[in-house]
Amino acid sequence: MYNTNKLTILLVDDDADLIQYWSAQLARVFKQIRCSGHSFDALESLHKQLPDIIFADVDLPEMDGFSLAEEIKNNPAFSSIPVVLYKSGYLTEQDKREAARSGADQIVSKPLSVDEISGVARECYSRQQLKHVMNDDAVARSVPRVSSENSGYADFLTQQLGDTIQQLKKEQQVLSLALDRFKDFAYTVGDYFWEVDAEMCLVFLGTGVNSRLALPLSDYQGKSFVEYFYNSMSIAGLQEFQVQFTRRQPIDMSSELDQEQNLRIVKVQGQPYYSNDGLFGGYRGAIIDITDSQLNSEKLYFAAHHDALTGLLNTRAFTSSLKNAMQMLQDDQQHVLCYIDLDYFKEVNDSAGHRAGDELLIELSDLFRSKVRSNDMLARIGGDEFAILLKHCNLDQARRLIQDLHTSVKTYRFECDGRCFEIGLSIGLLEILRSELTVSEVMDLADQACYAAKKSGRNQIRVYGDDHSSGTLSGDAYWLEKFHVAVNTNQLCLFQQPMQHFKKSKDVSAYEVLVRMKDGDRLVPPDSFLSVIQRFQLSPILDRWVVNKLLDYVESAVLAGSLPGEFYSVNISAESICDLDFKDHLQKRLKNSPRVAERICFEVTESSAMENLGKAIKFISELRVLGCRFALDDFGTGFSSLSHLKNLPVDFVKMDGVFVKGIISDPVDLGMVESIQHIATLMDIQTIAEYVENEAIAVKLREIGVDYLQGFHVGHPELMPALPMMPPSSTGLLQ
Repeated sequence: MYNTNKLTILLVDDDADLIQYWSAQLARVFKQIRCSGHSFDALESLHKQLPDIIFADVDLPEMDGFSLAEEIKNNPAFSSIPVVLYKSGYLTEQDKREAARSGADQIVSKPLSVDEISGVARECYSRQQLKHVMNDDAVARSVPRVSSENSGYADFLTQQLGDTIQQLKKEQQVLSLALDRFKDFAYTVGDYFWEVDAEMCLVFLGTGVNSRLALPLSDYQGKSFVEYFYNSMSIAGLQEFQVQFTRRQPIDMSSELDQEQNLRIVKVQGQPYYSNDGLFGGYRGAIIDITDSQLNSEKLYFAAHHDALTGLLNTRAFTSSLKNAMQMLQDDQQHVLCYIDLDYFKEVNDSAGHRAGDELLIELSDLFRSKVRSNDMLARIGGDEFAILLKHCNLDQARRLIQDLHTSVKTYRFECDGRCFEIGLSIGLLEILRSELTVSEVMDLADQACYAAKKSGRNQIRVYGDDHSSGTLSGDAYWLEKFHVAVNTNQLCLFQQPMQHFKKSKDVSAYEVLVRMKDGDRLVPPDSFLSVIQRFQLSPILDRWVVNKLLDYVESAVLAGSLPGEFYSVNISAESICDLDFKDHLQKRLKNSPRVAERICFEVTESSAMENLGKAIKFISELRVLGCRFALDDFGTGFSSLSHLKNLPVDFVKMDGVFVKGIISDPVDLGMVESIQHIATLMDIQTIAEYVENEAIAVKLREIGVDYLQGFHVGHPELMPALPMMPPSSTGLLQ
């Protein structure tokens, strides 16, 4: 028998919890366990080191297990490696056909016990060894032609015949040894082996070496499979066996087995066999005890989806279920999300200890369970935070249900070591309708409502949108929904505000690009929705949309020879500066388009640059190499950071408008602007002044030497024109 300690296993599964569990369990049995989270990583690892066996989940992202098996089997370098696919739940005939088509050596149900995985590994490896034995010992023979006139012809034929007989005996011995070896392997896999003839009568019944079942092996001759197992196997299992037998399809089913008043769960597997002339001969198969793996599966699933202390759903399971519930909402349906934060929980922990706090959480969880409906979802999502999804429930019903829960906790008292503690609940409710909001946004909005309840005095219930005292609370959901719709349906639009060089009195020298949102017939300025976007960390989505539209416009205008102005300036957020994907996206678009890159100027606020100085320098430096320009926006409000300007490779400094507006009447503002201009000149950095609202300010700025002026005196923002028509032949014009 082959020693499993020598086997190397490659485990391919995207479930991080499951793969961590199995790698730890299997490491005790096998030589080495290697893990991959997806198919492409697995294929790449095969080029570095070949495993003995590959176990792969069917439901992998990007490339499923069937495709992975096909890729492996089609590659001569990997094709000899056994591939075992596994899948949650019942295996259908389609699954088995797909596995056979892909070339997989076996497909089984997941999850498996360690013993079962070890058995499958031994079986697959023994099959592979048998193939090697057969291939290595097959000898191609040829008999030379000898004339009948040659002397000793009869002796030659006798010698040849003797050699052939000896060779056949050797091959028979090798084959017999291989078959015995395969039988040894096979008998370690199952608990029982069975064979029936074409009439379903048992002709063989044997036990494996590690069998945990105690079925008798006598008196089976002449009895049908159904008759022999009638008093021990479930009726449903026997009926399924009969159906599959009649259809002459592979048998792979689970059944309950009454084992001396000890209920076990077994898997019955079998394959039809045929005679040399193609006649159906019957079935051969195995019976495997999967009781332990079934229990382990249930325990593993529970542990992965539930909070260890309270037994409630954990955050991961709750958000996944919430996402599914939101996706299945119809236009006339709704859910209500309840976000709960315990009041005065810290006092219990601090005064009675963490063990008392844990006991309190367990008792409250039991109380919550008794108050929710059977189809609702209850979860612990933080140390002292809970969430309830009230499915298919309107707001009035939700108020009544949660008010009942709230009242129950008001009267509840937690007793510990002779002390009595009163607990309160701050609860936020959010009505969930069919919308474009994400799960994280919905959770955040419900959390805001909970925070409003806590802020207004604790131990209260607040419905999201009803609390106008929080100012922006009721508008966040509206603008979030509007933003998602606008991005997905092109309801955003770009405006441009002109900038004028101080040496030019009328001509527009450059533009700053601004974004507006369409809301019916009106255009909404960014002040109305930018704060919500920033709070929900959606700035990178907005930045990518704006920059892509601007690049499309500039590229088309350059190709058409109709791009006005020297450059177009656009703001990007601190999140985008730190986003490697955003930077890579820009580099791919601009690396072969220098005539476009040189027309783009990215504005970075002084505060975001200082907070992410290292990443900002790297971002700016790598894109400047392509020809892009950079401006440090709102410069001056962080005047103490002037020394950092030496480290930032920018082309422009944009003076904050708060100083520009007051340079005529306020000598301090004037001094600030003059100081910034002086330092920028010494560093060979050009300056831009915004909020230029009248001619007096413009004249003063020109006297100071500011390079570019921007403001209502120069020009108001206007809608960017439509994309210009590109010339018929434009290949290579941007090089």
